[in-house]
Amino acid sequence: MKQHLILAAVAAVAVIVALWAGAPASTVLFVVALLGCPLMMLMMMRSMSGHDGDAQHDRQGEDHKKAGQS
Repeated sequence: MKQHLILAAVAAVAVIVALWAGAPASTVLFVVALLGCPLMMLMMMRSMSGHDGDAQHDRQGEDHKKAGQS
């Protein structure tokens, strides 16, 4: 979660610097939307795969316990 906040702060600073440097607001918003959508998808996929990995790890541990009992 902390990493996401840092990335959001960096993005906000980049937008402010771009506007301060004279970039048109419409261009900045277009670039934010263009880059934001794929980055959000990557973050969602990454967070989902982390949960699946934990479940898979738990299942493997149960399989080892069952194999030891037989």
